[in-house]
Amino acid sequence: MPPECGAADCESRFHEFLALEFTDAGYSIVHHLTVTAYVLQHSSRLTREGWLHERGLLHEFLVENKPPAFIRKQNKDLVDSGKRTFKINSRDGLPVINKSTWTKTILNVRAENAEVYCADVFTWAKAVLEDAERLDV
Repeated sequence: MPPECGAADCESRFHEFLALEFTDAGYSIVHHLTVTAYVLQHSSRLTREGWLHERGLLHEFLVENKPPAFIRKQNKDLVDSGKRTFKINSRDGLPVINKSTWTKTILNVRAENAEVYCADVFTWAKAVLEDAERLDV
């Protein structure tokens, strides 16, 4: 069965990119976009509420230009597991959305240098948001 995003070997690519982001500050500045775009394209990892929350985060990052530190502070109580009123992570592993064709996937991201990588992650995340906002969840 192909991955939910429709891209072969996307999970190993995701882990490769996380390693880059954790070891090189030039790559890490888009970490919030990498993770959010990836999980939106793999909705079986999330509950419906979690998916909608992540879509909202991506909107705040890309459309409202809110920095990750601001979002963390703003959402501190909302996502605190002791105070949160909804579950983020899926317990059943069933996809929230029935979408396997995305405009762009993690395979569209090049990692040859930090500048190219960050530009590609931004373009991918923007395409994911546009696709996700068209979905009826």
